[in-house]
Order: sequence, then C-alpha cells, then structure tokens
Amino acid sequence: MKAIGDFLRHFRHQRQWTRTVVAAVPEDRFDWAPAADAFSCGELVRHLMQSEIFWSRLLVKAAAGEAFDPFGLDGSAEERMRRFRASNLGSSRDARYGDSFAACLERWSEIQERTEAELAKLPDAALYEVEPEHPLTTLRAPLWQMLLVMIEHEAHHRGQLTAYLKMLGVEQRAAAIAT
Repeated sequence: MKAIGDFLRHFRHQRQWTRTVVAAVPEDRFDWAPAADAFSCGELVRHLMQSEIFWSRLLVKAAAGEAFDPFGLDGSAEERMRRFRASNLGSSRDARYGDSFAACLERWSEIQERTEAELAKLPDAALYEVEPEHPLTTLRAPLWQMLLVMIEHEAHHRGQLTAYLKMLGVEQRAAAIAT
C-alpha cells in the first residue's frame, strides 16, 4: 500500500461486494440465526456497521498518537475476547442501525462516508510510522496492516453471511461472487 487513496479504493471495492451479499438476503430472514448463540443475519450486518465505527476511531486516534479502548477489559487477549462475546452479540441487536436490510444499507452508507472522510485525512507517512494496538486482541501492527485487518474482518463476516445464505437455500448471484 503506497497511499491512503490506494486503501480507500480497495475498501470501496470490498464494501460493494459486501453490500451485494447483504442485498441478496431476503428481508424476512433479518432475524434468522443458525443457532441461539450466533448472530442473526441482521445482527451480523449491524455488527459490521458497529465494527467499522470502532475501527475508524481506533485507527484515526492511533494516527493522532492516542490509544482507543472502548471496552475496558483486562486479562489476556483470549480472556478479553471471551468476556466481550456476550456484549458483542447484545450490541448487535441495537435497532438504531436499522431494523431491515434496506434500512441497514442506507445507514451504512452514512457510516462509510464518515469512515472514508476520516481515513482520507490520514497522512500517507502514518501508514508506516504508526502502530495501532487492537484493545481486545492486542494485535499491534503498522497502520497499513491494521487497515487490511479491518477489511479482513468484514470479509470474514461476509463469508459468514454467504454461508447463512447457503443454509437458507438462497441462490448466490454471480455478481455477489465476482464483484
């Protein structure tokens, strides 16, 4: 990655792919989950929205020389993640992010605009000079790498949503795969 603009182009491409998959989920499956302790389809989308807000704040604050830990959990990374799971599932039920896929996609566009605007302000030098630390996983890496981890997180959950579609018998469209 040479410049923040390179990342933003990649981010937009990945997001379009995710939006295509989300749009393929039937609205009547918003609350469907494969298990009681799993995200529903809609909760998964809300989780991605909330995660984007978190990642944007983490990375922007790191570039400004500040730490960001909205969780306040102690212990090892494994202990933090274990304790975080219940609140993570619970917060994904927050309907202010949308109560349908259409509403989530609309709200997510606003979040993405803010994310892009904030990240676009980062100086290219920060990509190599700043090393954010994720407060739950304790992963510490150069900013450019953490930007990619942010996208990898989205890709992971996009794959999860794709698996949900398979379980629901929803045919995958070529556009969702090839975009």
